[in-house]
Amino acid sequence: MPGAEFVLEPFPGSRPADGLRVTGTVRRTGAALHVDWRLEAPGEAVAVPDQASRPERRRDLWKETCFEFFLRNPRREAYWEFNLSPSGHWNVFRFAGYRSGMTDETAIGALACSVASAGSRCSASASMDMTALGLAAEPWELAISTVVAAPSGQVSY
Repeated sequence: MPGAEFVLEPFPGSRPADGLRVTGTVRRTGAALHVDWRLEAPGEAVAVPDQASRPERRRDLWKETCFEFFLRNPRREAYWEFNLSPSGHWNVFRFAGYRSGMTDETAIGALACSVASAGSRCSASASMDMTALGLAAEPWELAISTVVAAPSGQVSY
C-alpha cells in the first residue's frame, strides 16, 4: 500500500522557528504500521539531541525534540502514545482514556526505528506489528505530532 503523506501544522499558541517544516508518510502493510518523519529548519533553529550509542526505552522524551504518534481503536477510549527521539531513545505508553491512566506498554519490548540528523535537519522512522496491541485486524485512528525544542529551551508542538 502506498503511504499517505502529511505536513504538520503548529498547534495554536505554539511559536515555532520561521522556516520550520515537518513532513512525512504513514503506511499500513498487513498488520504493520510504518511512520516516517522529516524535520527541516534553518540554521541552528532546533535543538536536536545527540544520537545515543545505545538507544533505550526512556521517559520524558517530550521535553526535547521528539517525534510522536497516537494510535487508537475508534470504538474504545484507550489509546497509545509512541515517542521517538532523534537520539534513538523511544517509549510507548498506554492510556486508559484521554490523558488518564498512563502506563508503560509492556507488550512492546522494542520499537523498530531509525534516526538520522545533521544540524537542524533530522529524520526518523518507526515500524511496529499491530498484533502486539491487538489491532492487527481492527480499525484504528492515528494522530501524528512532533515536539520541537529551540536552543533557547522554548518548545513548540
